[in-house]
Amino acid sequence: MSLLFKKRVMTPGPTDVPPDVLLEMAQPIIHHRTKAFQAIYKEMSEGLKKLFRTSSPVLTIAGSGTTSFEAAQISLIEPGRKALTISGGKFGERWQDVYDTYGVEQIKINVPWGDAVDPAQIEQALKDNPDISVVCIVASETSTATYSDIRAIAKVVQQSNALLIVDGITAVGALPVEMDAWGIDVLVTGSQKAMMLPPGLGFVGLGDRAILRLEQTDGLPCYNLDLRKWLKSYEKNDVPFTPPVSLIRGQNVALKSMEAIGLDNIWIRTAKLAAATRAAFTAMGLKLCSTSPSDSVTGAFYPDGIDDSKFRGAVRDNHAMAIAGGQDGRGASWKGKIFRVNHMGYVDAGDTLAAMMAIEAELIAAGVKITPGTAVAAAAKALAQ
Repeated sequence: MSLLFKKRVMTPGPTDVPPDVLLEMAQPIIHHRTKAFQAIYKEMSEGLKKLFRTSSPVLTIAGSGTTSFEAAQISLIEPGRKALTISGGKFGERWQDVYDTYGVEQIKINVPWGDAVDPAQIEQALKDNPDISVVCIVASETSTATYSDIRAIAKVVQQSNALLIVDGITAVGALPVEMDAWGIDVLVTGSQKAMMLPPGLGFVGLGDRAILRLEQTDGLPCYNLDLRKWLKSYEKNDVPFTPPVSLIRGQNVALKSMEAIGLDNIWIRTAKLAAATRAAFTAMGLKLCSTSPSDSVTGAFYPDGIDDSKFRGAVRDNHAMAIAGGQDGRGASWKGKIFRVNHMGYVDAGDTLAAMMAIEAELIAAGVKITPGTAVAAAAKALAQ
């Protein structure tokens, strides 16, 4: 790998981390049972509420987005009642697997990979099954680069007694998500995506209906993942178990940066980078993965004859750039068939143009007939608009 290249992480998680966040995490460790830590934690928690667009608590849990989503799933479902789970990709399938592990009866809506669920399907399922306790859905399905209409879905679920639990792991901080205005009961994300932090923190926003549910039901048996413990400590600007102190300090700095930029401006920037990438892929003759594209990550199918491992290896070795491949699942097998590029967090137009140039160069090297400069020209035109 040439030393002339700047290293770029263009995968949809982990994403690049800004220098000021890295520097903050390098500060000397402080003990978490102190007023100094509690002040940082309180400030970060207030920043999270602004990001989630909520006046309700946003809990910070040590672990990944999976840890936090599982905590929401098992803490909030009423024992003996059903879960409605929607899947159109690897991560929707994961939330189904969680409930399968705990023996929870599910009504499963499985849509083809790359498609978004129709809110009418959810509405009908709730009418047919009044004993549904929670509805679990992915806002931005990272594996298929697909966005679902969470606003419309929340409106449907609010008409029932079920709680809506939204996987916002590649949505919060990248795409428009209005927790309070839309009526989202539970909104979850992780630190390593649009939050501009290394992996290790999960966040759970709890609306009024979710807090009431925690007070009225015991959920499923658990200990560390019991959101009641986390909520009780949160009310004292504290956590029930030892937290990753350095990550929390870093997240506080990242949230201040995001607030300074303006959340609406971040949404606009992410959308522009996504539009530029889709334009470049289309100009190169690539087929997009999704019929309902997410703005946080874009995926495309390889032309015939392209070896995924060799292609992404060439992008890495020749351009110092990491892009993501596809994943396997029950609904489809896209491993080796697609590649994906990130638009979340600490990424800008220069990174996106560099990615398009690298991808085009390696497709040409692999034998795909593309006029050199096609991708960058299409992306630049989209960015200008």
